[in-house]
Amino acid sequence: MNLPIIVHKLFEVTRMQRSAQGMTLLLLAVIAVLLLVSAAIIPTSATTILVLQPSTVSSGDSVYVSANLARNGSTVGLSYYFDRNANGKDDDGGSWVPITNVTDGGLHDGKNTSTGFINFLWMTPQLSPGQYIVRVEDPYGPTRTTVLTVQNVQLKLIPTIYGPKGISDKGLINPGNSFSIIANVTGNCRLCHTTDNPTTQNPGVDDQKVKKAFSADLSQITGFSSDTALAPDYVHHQQVQWMSIASKTLADNQTLNVTVTGTNPAGNLTTQSTAYAGVNTAVNRPPSTTYQNATGSSPSASAAQSSGSSSNPLPGFEALFAVAGLTLVAYLVSKRR
Repeated sequence: MNLPIIVHKLFEVTRMQRSAQGMTLLLLAVIAVLLLVSAAIIPTSATTILVLQPSTVSSGDSVYVSANLARNGSTVGLSYYFDRNANGKDDDGGSWVPITNVTDGGLHDGKNTSTGFINFLWMTPQLSPGQYIVRVEDPYGPTRTTVLTVQNVQLKLIPTIYGPKGISDKGLINPGNSFSIIANVTGNCRLCHTTDNPTTQNPGVDDQKVKKAFSADLSQITGFSSDTALAPDYVHHQQVQWMSIASKTLADNQTLNVTVTGTNPAGNLTTQSTAYAGVNTAVNRPPSTTYQNATGSSPSASAAQSSGSSSNPLPGFEALFAVAGLTLVAYLVSKRR
């Protein structure tokens, strides 16, 4: 049915008697026109959305990039832009940097089926603190952007000293026996992704570079003055480990310490955290932590808030919901009469 015929029907309805049944038919006809007009002016691609989770990160963190597409199975391009003046536009002389191409249900998509959505895990590169624009380019729909905020965030280190029996020897050193240091790390998720599949545009993690960001001063326990900056033996998910280290002959009931140092390379923010252990008697003392930046002063952490998409992701849907509500009301009125 086309629009002129519907309008003609409306005029016929207006000539009916103003009975309850006539008013109901008039309302239903108006709703039908609204639905047809809404369908004509709202393109299918207008529902494309772009969401980042999280939208505020420190350099090296992972970000889930989700977007729905105009057509199932299509390939979209992802890229980012350093928004120096933080106005949400690419108007300050910078350039867009490609992240990767993602195919719905295919290459780089985090699912195996074509659903009209993509879900890409982006391992962010070394980004300077500030605001960034992330863009999805859909060949069958509009280009969408949203904002990503990158912060300078210190590493959080929580080291623990373990004796040869592991967990049961927490905080314990026995002279002549081996010991281990395990440091839980947050604040720079480069440690979280040692098993990511790297690509040229999404390089993932270099284990050797991660190890260079950490060191431990074990000299008090090993007795060697050269053991002040030992690199970790292993890097695991949110953990760095120094394993099977030999302890020297130590005085009974002495309290010893090991200091672990980690640096967030993006902001050059250094964290030192000291763990404590006792000789032949376990010490349950929480680690102490200090933070420094490149100049040796304590930096202030600013919590910048991120904004959402630069455009309304669902234009026109408010009208459709209103029309649906009117349709329901009209139906209920006609049933009661």
